[in-house]
Amino acid sequence: MDSPPPSRDPQLPRMHLRARLMLWLRAIPGVGRLRALRPGADAQVGPLVDAFAAFATLDGVLSPLEADLILDMLRSAFPEVDHGWLGRRLQRAVKNPRPLQGLALELKGIYDDAGKLSLGLQLFTLVDAAGRSERNRASFEVFMRRLGRPEFGNAILREMREDSESPADEELPFERLIFGRDGADVILPPAAEGREFRVYRAGDLILVRNTGPAPLWMRGRSVETGSFLRMRERQPLVVPGWTLSFEDLMFFLDVKRTGNSPAVYLESGDGGLSAERTRGRHSALRVKFGLEAEVEALRDTNLHAGGRGPLKQGEVITCLNHDRLGDASGFSLSINDLRRKATQSGRRFRLTGDRQEYLVSNDAAELSRGDLLLGPKLSPKTVLFIRYDSEGAEGELVVRESHGPILVDGSPVRTTAPLKDGSLIRLSGSQAVRCRFSEGFLDEERTLIESVQMEDLIHDFGPEARALDHINFEVKRGEMLCIIGPSGSGKSTLLAVLSGQRKPSRGKVMLNGISLYDRREHLVPFIAHMPQEEALNPQLTVREHLRHAVTIRRPALSLAEHERRVDSMLAELGLQSIARRQVGSPGDKTLSGGERSRLNLGLDLGSRAEVFLFDEPISGLSSKDSEHVAETLRSLARDKIVIASLHRPGAHVLRLFDKALLLDSGGRLAYFGTPAGMVGYFRDACEELGIPHAAIAAQSPLGADFVFDVLETPLSAIGGGSNTGAARRFPSSFWQERFESANLMQSLQTGGPISRLGDRQGTTRLPLPPRPSRRLRAVIAVFATHFLRSLLSKLRNRGTVYSTFMEAPLLAALIAITLRSSPEGSYEFGTALHIPAYLFLSTTVAMFLGLTNSATEILRDRPVMRRERNCQSGAASYVLAKFSALALVAAIQCLTYLIVGNHFLEIEGVLTYHWIWMTLTAWTGTAMALVVSSMVKTERAALTSVPLLLVPQMLLAGALVPYREMNHGLFQNSSEIRERGGVPVPATVMPLRYAYEGMIVSQAVRNPFEVERVRLQRKIDRARHADKTMSPQAAEEFDLAKEGLRRLLASGASNKKDAADLVARIRRISSTGTRIEVETMKVWPDDEPDARPASDFFVNERIDLLVREAETFRNDYRNKGNRVVFYALKKPLPFIAEPPPAGLAFREPEGHLDTQRYCGFILLGIILGCGVATTLIISRQNRLTR
Repeated sequence: MDSPPPSRDPQLPRMHLRARLMLWLRAIPGVGRLRALRPGADAQVGPLVDAFAAFATLDGVLSPLEADLILDMLRSAFPEVDHGWLGRRLQRAVKNPRPLQGLALELKGIYDDAGKLSLGLQLFTLVDAAGRSERNRASFEVFMRRLGRPEFGNAILREMREDSESPADEELPFERLIFGRDGADVILPPAAEGREFRVYRAGDLILVRNTGPAPLWMRGRSVETGSFLRMRERQPLVVPGWTLSFEDLMFFLDVKRTGNSPAVYLESGDGGLSAERTRGRHSALRVKFGLEAEVEALRDTNLHAGGRGPLKQGEVITCLNHDRLGDASGFSLSINDLRRKATQSGRRFRLTGDRQEYLVSNDAAELSRGDLLLGPKLSPKTVLFIRYDSEGAEGELVVRESHGPILVDGSPVRTTAPLKDGSLIRLSGSQAVRCRFSEGFLDEERTLIESVQMEDLIHDFGPEARALDHINFEVKRGEMLCIIGPSGSGKSTLLAVLSGQRKPSRGKVMLNGISLYDRREHLVPFIAHMPQEEALNPQLTVREHLRHAVTIRRPALSLAEHERRVDSMLAELGLQSIARRQVGSPGDKTLSGGERSRLNLGLDLGSRAEVFLFDEPISGLSSKDSEHVAETLRSLARDKIVIASLHRPGAHVLRLFDKALLLDSGGRLAYFGTPAGMVGYFRDACEELGIPHAAIAAQSPLGADFVFDVLETPLSAIGGGSNTGAARRFPSSFWQERFESANLMQSLQTGGPISRLGDRQGTTRLPLPPRPSRRLRAVIAVFATHFLRSLLSKLRNRGTVYSTFMEAPLLAALIAITLRSSPEGSYEFGTALHIPAYLFLSTTVAMFLGLTNSATEILRDRPVMRRERNCQSGAASYVLAKFSALALVAAIQCLTYLIVGNHFLEIEGVLTYHWIWMTLTAWTGTAMALVVSSMVKTERAALTSVPLLLVPQMLLAGALVPYREMNHGLFQNSSEIRERGGVPVPATVMPLRYAYEGMIVSQAVRNPFEVERVRLQRKIDRARHADKTMSPQAAEEFDLAKEGLRRLLASGASNKKDAADLVARIRRISSTGTRIEVETMKVWPDDEPDARPASDFFVNERIDLLVREAETFRNDYRNKGNRVVFYALKKPLPFIAEPPPAGLAFREPEGHLDTQRYCGFILLGIILGCGVATTLIISRQNRLTR
């Protein structure tokens, strides 16, 4: 007999869905940092800290070196965990060390094999730092055995022993790369004699070990012999004669792992040297890059490589990475720099004839030897499987893993897709793979901005206001341009034109030969513009600024990748020590001027921008801080285009730039070339024009000050000082025309071309990238970042705290105490005189809080919005996030107000409804204020708008002045409507009127007594007007309901709690009890002289009178049609409402809506409309280029 199939747990799909949802949420920046969503991280941190502390204290003491190593590894492993908490947790673990055996068993179930290998390498660094004793090594070996992978421990110990031969690469579970002299994987230059080191990679861990007698210099610290240090992005490793970047080490590791060595073809022409990925008819050299470089001469050439040459056709030589390539004219370039430049635009992979299947990924951990590794960090993690047929020039794509959208020839792909010759597999806007099956290649293509060019640029602010006049220049990738000039010469305008934010009156801005303003939406994401104003929030920390900036600019990346980039940026900017410090305002002196400038500059380092524009980045800084900022720009320009405007840079700062562009008044170009050439040009001008200058006579160094002195030579400097006045001798047009003439003569001079390495334009360019499109996770990431930024800035603002916990309660207390009054005797809620006035003032306070909280919010964010304009993060996400943060603050303020106010006035049972109406009112004020804030240009104008929005609403809300006493002309149908509950026409557009009416009606019908009375009354009405004769049971229920209603109206109690319990008990027994229980129910307490009707605790006579009168007007038989009656319980809907038929008044009228819902929907509509209007205004402002 067949055995039955195994039963399937119905909870499994639900658990699987929940796990996927939690994983998805944890990946969202901002949301993923919530402790409740990352229990796995918390489970790992504690045991890992304990393990590190246990190994570091094997010798009984924790040295500063060991503590630094542990914190460095923990910060890298858990970048989202608070660093201060890590330090405190480590301190506790050192004081109370746990046994290694128990820790090993605990960690065994947490980590997979890759994690155990990485953990083992990091633990050994602590073993080594604690002392190279056999006891420590034995403890490590036992720990790895209990961790479940003793072979990992044995391999690490064999590799790290200094007295034995190193194991072969295939014997190691991790990757190893040896740098040194003879026999090393990568040979160091002769100047690095005595330097040897090894690089280990296990997953994301890159570990450097100094095995030579001389120290290394890495991450700003000296790495002594035998020491370890973790390598991070953007951190160089310096040895004499060679500076290795993180990307260099990754390249060498990837080459050794996959065996794929990129190659380029060099061609010598009239314009110098150009590099191509494919061989052309005029190709002179083929250079193949790997652990060593192979240079093959394809024809006779005058080029030299590695000290040998000129190279003859067919000659093949092997060069080291630090060797140089050059020619007879003096051109020289290192092989390493050539590789960096050649691989910037992507790699070419040859498809061998004996293999038709390839694994392609941008994550080296997913690949093995022979697989194809794409450039990392340019797109989310992707693993592709490509199968192709070389004869048919077609193939198939299988998406094995992708954290981002995959497009094949513009169509999205989820699992599989056919490929043809020439198909483009796009991984992101910056990276794609081109299939060239017929040629036997796969080409990685990247979107790189190789040049920025201006052609005859003119910009006018008006008929007689020219800002830029005939500007022509070109900047290439890797160059750094300094724009200098006197105040008002058009430097900021030029940067705005270059950034795509101000369209010129005439001329073109070209990126890679493509007009920026013809393809603006596609190209501006590759441009980062830093205006002169700061984009810093005083309430956020340094780390939060960088984290938010990275998330806004690259939302598709994972949370861990965001944190890694933030750590790297902090290290590059030199801000690690103040990462947790709030920025504060410039006057607070929380950060120095240089630190603020570097942070402001670093906000764009995490973007995918290729062109960086900085407006006065060193303005107001000391000379030393200016040099630090300029050096940061210099490091950024290694593989980007950097353009910065400066006023009067010092000599050291000016020397850091490759080119200088001098603007004179009227936006005229006075010089463009190298900084040294500019100084020489104006020195020659001094001699030619007879301009005396003390620096030339004293033969002192000349700089930017000398150039400005010559440029603005006054008339008083001519003729021995006899001319007075401030007029210039040479107008700006003179210098413009002089430079144009000099430039023309230089271009006409004959001579050999200047040798340089460039990329030929054409076939290998990635097509114009599409406009950025974002998946749901990226959209949520952007929203969460905007929300957290807004909420944190509010919660950390003392003004917000005072407003929430002091202003709102104090206003409530003042209003409630003033209005706490009854006609005679002590105060009683039922006879209180001013409950309508209190409700009106409550809605007014809510509207006031909403308006004042938000009136200047968008204005304050203007610098940040201008900074992020080119990121195209979306105005809708920003507005929704801003509104959500402000709405949360407003809701808390309203709650604190009502808790105090309702307590003083003894309003019971309706706190939730009052809070809903106050919150809706505050949200309406918030939405209206955001519209104003998006339109006005100054905070004064925004604050002035608050009374303009609030006072008309107060006047027309129907409380200060009753509608029946208002001007006849404000009503649509004369005074009859006015006298019978009508609403003036202007009041129909006043949000405060709907909030006040909704609050009045809620107080009238949502208090505990009225809720129970209405339930019983409706039950009676349904039974009374039933279409058929009642059954005996229905008749019994009808009689019980009538008796219950009678007893409810006659009920009484001595306090609010007893009254509420009694009212609920009467309704419950009337609905579910027997006749005897109802008739014997006690509804008035005995021997309690202070007892009074239960309704007095919940029903206010003034409120009840307003609503009853309104209902009388609404149900008046003289009404000829539907009318909107103020305070009535129902409102007719336009165009669909019909008067109820005679005799059926108990039924719900057709086309009528409950007043509370009616008013609530209108307020929500106003909020939505204001949100849409704000979004449209900001979107239009972001698109404007005029």
